Amino acid sequence: MPTQEDVLSMEICECGGKSVADAIKIFQETDLPYKKAKKLVTECDKNCCRAALIRIFDMTYFGKFDYDEIDRLIQLRNDKLGEILERMKSGR
Repeated sequence: MPTQEDVLSMEICECGGKSVADAIKIFQETDLPYKKAKKLVTECDKNCCRAALIRIFDMTYFGKFDYDEIDRLIQLRNDKLGEILERMKSGR
């Protein structure tokens, strides 16, 4: 299990080059809806980091962070086969 500091330092999106900590800070400092706030983090229109970012956005809104879940979603993004299998299980 990665530590909280490990997760916070992980890169959330290759396009924007921002870390999980950067994403949390951006989401905390804005009142924009997810779609517009996401662009502040990613600086792109791609969906490669959507799952992790939307969960971080929700966690920021509710004020409680599950770092294991964030790590899992980032690892899934990095493992495309794992992402495909996860989507098949959840029916999305």
